[in-house]
Amino acid sequence: MGSLKEKDDNVRRNYLEQFYSIDEKTGDYIIEISIEDYNDIFNSWDSSVYNVRDLDSSLKTFLEDCSYDIDLKNNIVMRFIMDNQKRNKETEKRIEKGIRSFFRYRLYVIKSSLFNKRKRAIIYIIISILFISLSYTLQVSTKMNLFNNIIFQGLSVGGWVFLWEAFSLLFIQHGNFNKKKKEYKRLLNSSMEFKYK
Repeated sequence: MGSLKEKDDNVRRNYLEQFYSIDEKTGDYIIEISIEDYNDIFNSWDSSVYNVRDLDSSLKTFLEDCSYDIDLKNNIVMRFIMDNQKRNKETEKRIEKGIRSFFRYRLYVIKSSLFNKRKRAIIYIIISILFISLSYTLQVSTKMNLFNNIIFQGLSVGGWVFLWEAFSLLFIQHGNFNKKKKEYKRLLNSSMEFKYK
């Protein structure tokens, strides 16, 4: 009898097979994207050349949602099904380069954001230690009148609030960003195919 994890994996795989084709040889999940022509892949407001353009917002959301669905241990293939376009291998290469540039940039943004969050968390921990130490020093060294008690309580609460914020940045928000980073890395390295009707 299989383990509970194996059963969950099978149920998830059966569910995903309803929405995605799976390459029988490699086990890669194929995301099929039906578009009219090459220009539909990129943001119509962005007039840059293909290799530096922003992806179409609907396509971007669709790819991110698909990547979220598919377990990170599985590879992804992007299959563009061209409805109204003649094949141009040079344009295909430029589009592939453009898509990879887009996800490379997104990966850079996520990494920068993670670095900034870690830096903020360290600052919050230092402030928290200072506030809690100061409140303890005040409690021990001064008489507890109403004014001193308010300052002591304020420093103590402030210290714990900063510590909680640091904990949130390092453990709660960090997990979401880390998953997103892995998803972008997978999308960046995914295979791309063009099929023509």
